[in-house]
Amino acid sequence: MDEQVSFWSSWKHRLNRWFARLMIRFKLVRQVRYSQGELNDMLAANFPHSMQLSLPGSKGLLSLLNAELSMPMAQDKLHIQLYCSFTVSVAGQDIYRAHLVVAGTVTPYYIETEKAIRLKEMQLADIRLVNDDYAFIGSTTELATLFMPRSFKYLLASTVHITLALLKGVVPNELLNYLNLYSSGSKQRVLDYHQAEIQRLLLKEVEQEDWCYLLDESDFEEQLFAELGQEVMVEDGFLAFKFHLD
Repeated sequence: MDEQVSFWSSWKHRLNRWFARLMIRFKLVRQVRYSQGELNDMLAANFPHSMQLSLPGSKGLLSLLNAELSMPMAQDKLHIQLYCSFTVSVAGQDIYRAHLVVAGTVTPYYIETEKAIRLKEMQLADIRLVNDDYAFIGSTTELATLFMPRSFKYLLASTVHITLALLKGVVPNELLNYLNLYSSGSKQRVLDYHQAEIQRLLLKEVEQEDWCYLLDESDFEEQLFAELGQEVMVEDGFLAFKFHLD
């Protein structure tokens, strides 16, 4: 009985594919559209994704936790909102943590030879802090004690307020100048300092074509587009997979 059901199921699948190809060939079906919700479900599998920042004497990590796409009417670009975590650590200890929301636009395009959808022309409009329990910035005292012998820092901690000035000659000037960025205790000031590098990393991801979606040829609609599709574009609030351009 199971073999008979499997046979009819396989036969029905092949028949559906044959009719679909026929309708596409005769231009009865010109495109397949994906909604915002469908795209976000497909996108979820690509996260999280992490990138390293080059910082003086410290380690910076930008992690893309998830993303949400939208397609406003009368626009031909995908609007993307990335939810990220950004961490800076020195001597193995976090001195800065924050969640960020990055907003921008990208243009999707299709590479027929690769059977892949990629992104280009990314433009970032906004990078902003999220005020939540994850946010953290190390105090001047905490930063200074990272580099001092244990007995010495306990003595100072019990008598005076430890400042970064005590580290002159102890740590390289480049690192000391960088740590001074944290002396104000402003999370926004730290983000402003790193914003250009964060933007560069995100844009580089797109320029190097690391962001792509390979069509799943085990999926009925995606297999048809891999075989017969010509172009991908945003129109009327949908991502349209075009089979015919005329």
